[in-house]
Amino acid sequence: MKKFLSFLILFYSLTPIIAQKTIIPQVKVVNEHNANPMILQELSIDILVMGQTAVTTMEMSFYNPNSRVMEGEFEFPLSDGQQVSRFALDINGKLREGAVVDKALGRKAFEDIVRRGVDPGLLEKTEGNNFRARVYPMPRRGSRRILIAFEQELSQKDGQDFFFLPIATAMKLKKFRIHTEVVSRFVKANIQNSLQLDFTQSRNSYISEVEKTNYTLDKNIALTFPKIDKPQLISASKGDKSYLYGNIALEKLPLRAKEAPKNIGILWDISSSSEKRDFAKEYALLDAYFKEVKNIKVTLTTFHIRTSKPIFFEVKDGNWQELKHCLENQTYDGATDGNAMIFPHGADEYFLFSDGIFNFGKEEFKINNLVKNLHTPVNIITSQLVANMDKLQYLAGTTGGSFINLNTQEPTKALKSLRYQSFQLLGYEVKQGKITHLYPEKGTLIEENFTFSGELLSQNATLLISFGYPNKTIIQKEVIFSKTSEANIHEFSLLRHIWAEKKISQLQKEGSDTKKIDAVGREYGIVTEGNSLIVLETVEDYLRYQITPPEELQKEYYHHVNKEKQDKEKAKKEHLDYIVRLSEAQSKWWNTDFPIVGTKPEKSKKEEQDGMQIVREEHAVAAGVQARAVASQSNALVIRADRSSVSSNNDAQLADVVVTGHRASKKERRQANKITQANMSGVITYSEEENTSNTNPSKIILSNYNPDTPYLKVMEYADPAKAIETYYKLKKEYGQTPSFYVDVADYFFKKGDTEQAVLVVSNLAELGLEDAQLLRILGYKLSNYKANQESIEVFRKVLSIREEEPQAYRDLGLALAQDKQYQQAVETLYKVVSHPWDSRFREVQLIVMNEINNIVNTQKGIRTSFIDKRLLKKEPVDIRVVLTWDTDNSDMDLWVTDPEEEKCFYGHRRTFLGGTMSQDITQGYGPEEFMLKKAPKGNYKIEVNYYGNRSQKQLFPVSLRITFFTHYGTSQEKKQETTVRLSNKREVIEVGSFEF
Repeated sequence: MKKFLSFLILFYSLTPIIAQKTIIPQVKVVNEHNANPMILQELSIDILVMGQTAVTTMEMSFYNPNSRVMEGEFEFPLSDGQQVSRFALDINGKLREGAVVDKALGRKAFEDIVRRGVDPGLLEKTEGNNFRARVYPMPRRGSRRILIAFEQELSQKDGQDFFFLPIATAMKLKKFRIHTEVVSRFVKANIQNSLQLDFTQSRNSYISEVEKTNYTLDKNIALTFPKIDKPQLISASKGDKSYLYGNIALEKLPLRAKEAPKNIGILWDISSSSEKRDFAKEYALLDAYFKEVKNIKVTLTTFHIRTSKPIFFEVKDGNWQELKHCLENQTYDGATDGNAMIFPHGADEYFLFSDGIFNFGKEEFKINNLVKNLHTPVNIITSQLVANMDKLQYLAGTTGGSFINLNTQEPTKALKSLRYQSFQLLGYEVKQGKITHLYPEKGTLIEENFTFSGELLSQNATLLISFGYPNKTIIQKEVIFSKTSEANIHEFSLLRHIWAEKKISQLQKEGSDTKKIDAVGREYGIVTEGNSLIVLETVEDYLRYQITPPEELQKEYYHHVNKEKQDKEKAKKEHLDYIVRLSEAQSKWWNTDFPIVGTKPEKSKKEEQDGMQIVREEHAVAAGVQARAVASQSNALVIRADRSSVSSNNDAQLADVVVTGHRASKKERRQANKITQANMSGVITYSEEENTSNTNPSKIILSNYNPDTPYLKVMEYADPAKAIETYYKLKKEYGQTPSFYVDVADYFFKKGDTEQAVLVVSNLAELGLEDAQLLRILGYKLSNYKANQESIEVFRKVLSIREEEPQAYRDLGLALAQDKQYQQAVETLYKVVSHPWDSRFREVQLIVMNEINNIVNTQKGIRTSFIDKRLLKKEPVDIRVVLTWDTDNSDMDLWVTDPEEEKCFYGHRRTFLGGTMSQDITQGYGPEEFMLKKAPKGNYKIEVNYYGNRSQKQLFPVSLRITFFTHYGTSQEKKQETTVRLSNKREVIEVGSFEF
């Protein structure tokens, strides 16, 4: 049966929409200045509309007109309210679906693949709601296909539901196709200035298709739908799963005026990010509100990382000028701690002005804990484009308050929201049958259209939905659902997707753990804040990063996964055996009596003058590149040196080089050759008792570090009584420079004002959301200022976004130890030891194991049953220095010159006096470690050399963290720490010294 309907498809002319943003993707040529651009030849668009949700799928064929293979970069900008739900690239002529992957894992895979010189297939979300992927190869005079799908809620226009797709670009296409399916919705016919389409009824859908050849794409697409006059109810089943979806129109919502409050509390966010608020709109809203309520008492509290004392005002006859003057003269500084929001007692309502992004504090801010203790409505007002809307809406809805977004709400509507109670979902009642997991949940604020989703567990079910105000039901709607007998794969997939999106939205509003939210996203193929989309080429790549591939590769993938599970315990044992061998080599060094008679080196003038360049060329003469887990690198080539010929002045540790996974570079082969050529002379002897000579007087002297910056000079010459005022003036000019906050915070700390130092440095959290480098620097500075709990929370955040890096675990573990949370510190640090990290993090496990042993040996009651007993030992040293830095893929070198004027560094890792240097780290964050068991009398100079940087992202000069220890691992241990910023490669700076 065919039923023809007129469908409104408005094709606007190109002229009036030139200024509008198009969403047509592009493939740009990479690293080729004279190449012809990629050409979009074919475009196929599928539009599926179900209820208030529209899914648009665009399949594109891009042509490379050049006579050589090219690399392209795919870019796809989304409009407001659109979310990517699918991405695919053609591999070997077949579209390969993208997999939703944990953002940290996706980033690790991306960076690893780039380092191997292979182009990754990662679709990553960049700033501005833009998606980007690298496309290689683009065959010469050939094509590649790309598919992307996105979802959006229908918008409102002239009282009707409205769909708009901006695609007008004036390009000419060989083929153009539009396929449209509308489920259970009629479409208003309007023939004027539109293309008339015929629709064929298929079950409960209306389908239309248009195909064009040699078509000029100079039109946008708009669809309009009349408002529904009765609930739209849909269900879809597949196997034993069935989902339901409902769309209910609630027109002319009744208004219920609030009783005018006598006292209100205003909570005013004065963090640095609040400077971006639209204060004109906020003041206008308050002005209109006070003119209506006329007489009212106001308690004002401001907050950033701390809260202020309350200030009391009285508004009479709408005059609030005294309060306004106070607000206009606020100073905005620091990060935001949600726990600093203090709601004053006695208020009838609260007004919270904030973006809801809480990024600092002694403990994580949990909105559920706040809601449990609040029994007064909280009205949320935000005027920033970047804000935590879900969290703010949840706080408003659960307390009976209003949520006002001044970016989208007109002033009159915003004022109405404050004066009238918000309409809410009061709950569901299943009157017949079985329905479960309904979203959204009770307390959700309701507008004219209400959509919901759930799981249908019976053949038929009746559901009663209640709307109104807290404790007052105004509207009830009864709806009936029935399971479908046949599965429509498109409807089922979409309903399943909508249900998962609504579940995620509910979890976000409740402030649930991000890992829980991201897990739902990965299970149902939804991109969340913690997920990315990735397309890989081979099963081996999916296996390497434990990413579940698309369906066509899953059989082979799971076959290998099952095999890997069987080898997992073996791999773990072999990894720990490797660490034990490193530890045993270190113990041999510790048990050796230095200096060894007759082994003092004789240095020539040439060595003294040119040794640095010679050794750097042969970068790791005695260094063994850390082995990755044997089981996971079964194709590794192992080169073993003859340790009977290892020089006494070189490393006596394992001389193993493992070249894994990819072809060994020239540098790696050169390192392996040098190891096999090492020459040993002299006799090694072992002491029979532990070194106990820790009674020598010692002193740590840190060099003065004063960065040469103009703002610090101004601070130093300013009147000390006006230091804070001077800082705020300088902030206007340097406020976007991270090092400004670091240096000024140090200035206040040295002056004894730790509280101000912490406030100043907390600005780093505001400069970049989830930026690991900024957060790592922030954590280090807080640690220096003894703000231990704050530093722990910062490092927890770093770990959540950089869990693929051992440095994140080490930083958190050491911060916990500094806060005397020793058991948790040891457990966190041991994760570094037990895990086989990427080979660029060389022997970090051995250094961290030294730190674990230090805690275990100096603190009582530490449980160690989970630690391999072969690694537990007591080996104190007189001197220990550890160097770390904040920027990935950087090469910093630790140099220690002893009283014999012998320098210990990456190319000369064992000195006559017994000083030993750890492996050289050239692609990570460190750590590099120097140790000397028994320190003879004299001066030991500590220097750092900035050798090079290959970081893909460097925000500002690399910051170093150098920690000095004397009598490490004993009750007499002393520790000092300094941070230094290096600006120029090849820069060498003396950071301190030891005096024995």
